[in-house]
Amino acid sequence: MRYTVPDYYKKFKCLASDCPATCCAGWQIMIDDKSLKKYAGCPGIFGSRLANSVDWEEGCFKQYHGRCAFLNEENLCDIHLEKGANFLCRTCRRYPKHVEVYENEREISLSLSCPMVARLLLSKTDRAQFFTTEKEVVDAIERKGSKKQLLQWEKNPEEESDDDFDEFLYSALQDCRSVLIAMAQNRNEALNLRMAKILSLAHDVQNRIDSRQLFDTENVLERYQREGADTALARKLIWFLLVNEEFCGSDDKHRADSDYLSVQWRVLDYLRDFEVLDPRWVPDLQRWRKALYGEGPAVYLEKKKRFLKAASAWETEYEQLLVYFLFVYFCGAVYDGDALRKAKMAVTSIRILKELAFAQWILAGEKLTQEDRAELAWRYARELEHSDPNLNAMERMMEEWKESDFEVQLLMLLAEM
Repeated sequence: MRYTVPDYYKKFKCLASDCPATCCAGWQIMIDDKSLKKYAGCPGIFGSRLANSVDWEEGCFKQYHGRCAFLNEENLCDIHLEKGANFLCRTCRRYPKHVEVYENEREISLSLSCPMVARLLLSKTDRAQFFTTEKEVVDAIERKGSKKQLLQWEKNPEEESDDDFDEFLYSALQDCRSVLIAMAQNRNEALNLRMAKILSLAHDVQNRIDSRQLFDTENVLERYQREGADTALARKLIWFLLVNEEFCGSDDKHRADSDYLSVQWRVLDYLRDFEVLDPRWVPDLQRWRKALYGEGPAVYLEKKKRFLKAASAWETEYEQLLVYFLFVYFCGAVYDGDALRKAKMAVTSIRILKELAFAQWILAGEKLTQEDRAELAWRYARELEHSDPNLNAMERMMEEWKESDFEVQLLMLLAEM
């Protein structure tokens, strides 16, 4: 078994009671069958508490006012305090570890929905690296008890071998993702140009997948990495921007601004179709939209220019987030054959986070701390990543919404450069 982990993986340390958003509240915590049996057989007073605090029919912990029944007033887990870490269910032992399953490989990341992980990512100034190792090496860098967890990951019934797994496609996606991440980390270019190039490469690879010419993917990647390819592609993208009359008619600036805004205003609409996990999400979304669009297009555009200038100092943070989304989701295209949709979702997530940051920047008097940006990141990730309906909705929107079209995404990115 091979495992791939990011270089910041072993730096994680739970904030425990100091966490601004405990992972033991706000969503249903499912209990695996093995832990349910263990809890059912627990003797004594604590066993009685378990019996009364577990929804045995649903297989989850009961909640009181949105908080797990075992989350105490100090925001600490009474199960962990009473019985130790090994008595926790699989969900609680793992989080914020996130595992993507690919035949004989496991990719282990840290979920952005955790405030500490968001802080780790946004404070990281060097380029993220990923290491692929055998299990024994991963065991060595894990904390106590993790060897047992890794063995459990291998034995989970939902992670059994898939006879239809396409190894050739998976290998091509891995190679493509490596190039995409290298593009994302090219700090000699503006982030929007990097994202435009990521979409362009994913678009070309998707064409090979759709036309069943996967063997040609290697040539596509080689072309994008060839000396001078960056300059040639950058010129091509700028040309694409200049000749597109719908967004950039030089004889009608008002029309160009109107076209830009008509698409930009729809960015946050992606979030309106989400299943709501945090009750604060909907009122905050309304507050953000009012801050952005409540004073009309002219004021929006004027403030946006100032914001983009301020946000240029945060490009490394958004680079880390972009790499995160590419690493976690891109190779999932092995199961549905849609690599472009995964790249779109990564880029769209950055666009959404920047728009949320813009709104919060306005509300905070045109200033925003790194902690503020980290909070926006983990709150967005909680809504997206902890709901299968929301992940599915995002994937559908990447395919069905006009604002998610490859060409529209390119134009929006280039228009802000």
